[in-house]
Amino acid sequence: MKKVYAVAHTHWDFEWYFSRQEARVQFIFHMDDVFKALAENKLEYYMLDGQMAIVDDYLKTCPEKRATLEKYVKAGRLFVGPWYTQIDEMVTSGESAVRNLRLGLKASRKLGKSTKVGYLPDSFGQSKDMPKIYNGFGIKDAVFWRGLPADQKVRYFYWTSEDGSKVLTANIKNGYYAGVDLVEKDNFKELMQNISTDTNVEDLVLPIGGDQRAVDFNLKKRLKLANRELAGEYEIIESNYPEYFKALEQNGVLPELSGEFIDPSVSKIHRGIYSSRYDLKQIYDELEQLMIYQVEPLSAISRQQGMEVKQGLIDEVWQIIAKGQAHDSSGGSNSDKTNRDIYNRAVEAQQLARSLKDYLLRKLSISVKNKDDLFLWNPLPMSVDEVRELEVSTTTPSFEIISQDGKIDFDLIEQKQCNAATLRRNPAEMDNEYYYVSRIAMRVQIKATDWTSFRIKEGTVGKEILAASVTNEIQNEKYQIEFENGQLNITDKLNHCTYINALSFEDGGDEGDTYDYSPAYKDWIINLGFANATITTKVGKQTQIMLLEGTWHVPYDLQERAAKKNNGAITYRIKLQLDQGGDLIKFKMNVNNQVLDHRLRLVMNTGVKAQNTFADTQFGVAQRPVIDPKMDNWQAIGYREEPTALRPMLHFANVHDREKSFSFITAGMREFQAIGDQFDKLAVTLFRGVGFLGRPDLKRRPGDASGLVMKSVATPDSQLMGEQSFQGAIVITHDWDPRQLQCMHLQVSQSGLYYQRQVINRFTTPLQYFAVNELANEVKHRPIVKINNLKVTLSSFQTSVDQTGYELRLYNPTQQTVANPGNLQFTQNVNVSLMDLKGEVQQTVANAVKNYSLPKFKPGEIRTMGLFPIGEIIGGD
Repeated sequence: MKKVYAVAHTHWDFEWYFSRQEARVQFIFHMDDVFKALAENKLEYYMLDGQMAIVDDYLKTCPEKRATLEKYVKAGRLFVGPWYTQIDEMVTSGESAVRNLRLGLKASRKLGKSTKVGYLPDSFGQSKDMPKIYNGFGIKDAVFWRGLPADQKVRYFYWTSEDGSKVLTANIKNGYYAGVDLVEKDNFKELMQNISTDTNVEDLVLPIGGDQRAVDFNLKKRLKLANRELAGEYEIIESNYPEYFKALEQNGVLPELSGEFIDPSVSKIHRGIYSSRYDLKQIYDELEQLMIYQVEPLSAISRQQGMEVKQGLIDEVWQIIAKGQAHDSSGGSNSDKTNRDIYNRAVEAQQLARSLKDYLLRKLSISVKNKDDLFLWNPLPMSVDEVRELEVSTTTPSFEIISQDGKIDFDLIEQKQCNAATLRRNPAEMDNEYYYVSRIAMRVQIKATDWTSFRIKEGTVGKEILAASVTNEIQNEKYQIEFENGQLNITDKLNHCTYINALSFEDGGDEGDTYDYSPAYKDWIINLGFANATITTKVGKQTQIMLLEGTWHVPYDLQERAAKKNNGAITYRIKLQLDQGGDLIKFKMNVNNQVLDHRLRLVMNTGVKAQNTFADTQFGVAQRPVIDPKMDNWQAIGYREEPTALRPMLHFANVHDREKSFSFITAGMREFQAIGDQFDKLAVTLFRGVGFLGRPDLKRRPGDASGLVMKSVATPDSQLMGEQSFQGAIVITHDWDPRQLQCMHLQVSQSGLYYQRQVINRFTTPLQYFAVNELANEVKHRPIVKINNLKVTLSSFQTSVDQTGYELRLYNPTQQTVANPGNLQFTQNVNVSLMDLKGEVQQTVANAVKNYSLPKFKPGEIRTMGLFPIGEIIGGD
């Protein structure tokens, strides 16, 4: 006889077609029912959807309920955590996932206990890295619904990662709402048959709950009725996931599966969310990079110089980011009012994070006791040698930049005159207190976790502002970009290869919705070039810039597209930049979109006849075929939508062969595809505009609308009309190296880490107007750690959880063992420990060392190290 573990729960979308505020009201009253059901023993157990954000909101509104909540959590009857929000695994970075779990575990522990189950029942696809992320938090069990391919005839299995991590997994194929039938219908045998397919185990799980579903006070009665009818075949008991996994573990040998699960086999998978609401993807990506690569490591450096780390402020920003990572929120598949909330929260977090960064840079820089004016910081544990752009303010238009070794060469990209005088209604009555804000490009070398400084000497023989060049090309040591006959051609100088028409654009109709791209029923795809573009080039010694400006004429809407009328307009400005000695072709673009229901893609001619594409995942790389293997028979095998070859990326997309590797590094775009007759083009979706939350009967997703099947919800904001900006980089190399690509991604995300000591311009940042005291102790060069010969990938560097040292996380993104991953170099004796992803020390591996050679990394391994200086003098000599 089989035993069925019935798990009462609610699935509580943080926000969706409704707003967070509206859902909070429902949840407050829902919790009254939960407490009543537990108090009256109408339910033995109840699960609050594995996420703490909804509980945090509840306790802010109803703090008087904390004791009741704690009572049931500690008693093991009410299950909370481990997540802060249920993330979308395809568009959330690894460090963001780690912070999300840390926040969720911290919040749930405060209530007495956290549920140690990796619970993501509604995420649109499962990342290959989840087993090692879960294991890093001591989580050994997992639950999910969507994504498992139809040919994997299993429900219960061990899900493994390359490094040997594994989680015992329950794939709830029938959905998190499967058990509702037990409460509402009498088809008990049919229900048992449905949940018994594709498995031979004797212990089954049946989730009983649904979207914002009311508590089932009659569950015990329904279980009695069902057990009476099923006697001898099945026994259904009230239980919970931890108890269920204990039983499942005793069911003998279970199969092992690995990799990502992104098939629309038992439910829609919505690969179109990778490009839905690009504006949300962009601002949250910027927030992630700002926190991971600037604010947190800069806070670590400030600690070394005697400042207190404002962890509460850092956590507040991460909580906002986590709320934007909830699977519907990050997907953008919401009503306009909800997406406005999501965006506005990001703006709030952006203001907090930028201001914290600005304050730290200022406080540290003004506390240096030298005569320099300009301070550049490198908070990461690798040295910097690159061209950086920055703005300086001077009282004269001419100036020099002086280092200890003499004058520093720089390019003056642009300059504007400003007036610091008191405002008057009549500008003619204003005094002339002119100053000049100059954007410059200069090469900088900064040691790891350290700083460098320069003196600005005014009134000298000035630099000329970079003027428009007569040439139609730019170049550096590695690349040449030429504009010829309305096309952009790129030459890879090192590998002696020229890419004709290397960059172009494609505009096509989108008759999909916020969940999925779908081509228009009467589509017209237009290849957009630069035949009528205005080109400007600026050639300096440090950097060279090419600007392309123009207007593309495309159909205004689907009706005009069907009629093949180009009566709509998209104005564009594209900036390509090559720095001296740089490996990147930097790409920036601004468009003014005045067109409805369409998709705009950047198309790159790669010269690679691809069979597979490659993109980074949270802590690794996913290799995916250019055509989904089930593309020809997806309807015959019952897939819920076409398994499109649109693919997700976090930081880069790549195609390569034995001769070349072509990559695009992204700063916010999340979707790409290999296209062309020979799949020799890489198309990156810049944005797509659609007008409905869900639409029925799409070309690539026939049947019911996604989201709400009975109500059409217009989303005019999701057309993304108006100004949009994009940033990224192109990298062409001989060899494919994902570690190198992640290092290059850091160059895209590391802007603005400088401060100028000056008094003329009090508005360089929002906080610059206010006075700030220097630190009590002088800021000196006190580097914390340097990584030499790094052969794995830096994930993060921050202050340790207990604030007594530092936390360094590295990972191996490849499928091969890295025998010599690098060496850690310290300026004082340090104890080195291994940590888990919670930031808790597991083992000390070196005592009182100034050098530590990293042991070999297994394929896909994540390694977190605690660095604890001995006798550390904070902010002293």
